[in-house]
Parts: sequence; structure tokens; C-alpha cells
Amino acid sequence: MKRTKVVLNFLQFPLAIRVILYRSVIAHLLGNPYFVTTSVDLDVASAALDALETSITNALDGSHLNIALRRDAAKAADEIFRNLASYVDTIAMGNETIILSSGFAASRQPITSQKAVLTATNGSHSGSVKLTTIKGYRTYSYIWRMRKVSINGVDFEWVVITTTTQTTYEVTGLDVACEYLFQVAGVTPEGITEFCQSVTKLVV
Repeated sequence: MKRTKVVLNFLQFPLAIRVILYRSVIAHLLGNPYFVTTSVDLDVASAALDALETSITNALDGSHLNIALRRDAAKAADEIFRNLASYVDTIAMGNETIILSSGFAASRQPITSQKAVLTATNGSHSGSVKLTTIKGYRTYSYIWRMRKVSINGVDFEWVVITTTTQTTYEVTGLDVACEYLFQVAGVTPEGITEFCQSVTKLVV
């Protein structure tokens, strides 16, 4: 799992948005018990923002000098808040709550999608179901089994369909409009694994 950190994408925001974010960070850091002694004095950071806002207004006249001054003021402010972001990272040590309390955004953990061990889809013709499993580590064959879903409290027994060396198998001859449960287990050098969680499929 990656450590949660301050997101630095604010450096790509338009200047006007950056100023709003930077003001918010200062407001969140002021009096925050997690950040008693900041890496940059907040008065200095606030003064840099004042200078940036003034330079933005002045640059509206389109003069090369004022545009250059705006660029320099933005660079100075960005450096200050990059420094503060690094400071927050150091103090927070991956704690998302502490990072968010600073006014900065926190990175999110990547979402890992687990591929289903077994899937059941419509087969090539009516009354058939195609079963697909993932290739297991050191698994050289697969045992497929099924049973009808219980009806009116009557439970049906599991029936082994077949054993294959392939990760797919199409079951045929099933009763249309009935629901079936399917499971698969792997055969490895150590023996047979447990059957996977059952998958339900309505046969069409």
C-alpha cells in the first residue's frame, strides 16, 4: 500500500484558483495543533500571496514587465507552498486526516479490482452456460460442479460436471428458466483446492 501524501497537482491550477487554495491552506494551518511550527512563516506566505494578487492585477495591462513580475511572484508563491506541502507530509506521516486538516488535498490509494474467480455467462445456445475461471498458480486442471438453486426449501446436491485442463467450460443440457449454482476447484501438486464461492446463473 502506498503512503498517502499531499497532492501537488495544485501547481497546475490557474493562478486565480491557486491563490484561493493557498489562502485556504494558510487559514487551515493557523492554530492547527498538528502544525505548530511551520516550515515557512505563515505571515511570509501571506505576504507572498498579497504580492501575487497585486501582480495579477497589474499584469492585466498586458505589459511585458508586469507579466514578468506576475510570473516571478507566482514562482515565489509556488515555492513557498511546495515547501509547506513537504512539511505537512513530514508531520502527517501518511495520515490522511492530518493532511486534510492542513487544507491540502491527499492522494488516494489505488483501487485494486479483484478479478472474479468464476464467471457464468450465457452459452452458445439455449440451455447452456459458459463457465470461466482464472488460471491458478501451479494449477494443472479444474473441477467444475453445479447444483440447482433450492426450490420451496428443497436442497439439491452438488454434482461434479467434469474435470478439464482449460479455464473455460460450457455446460449444456440445463433446464431453461431454472437457476443454477456453479463452483470450481483447482488441482495442484499439493492436492485439490477448496471450491470457490458459488456463482448463480439463470439459464436461458
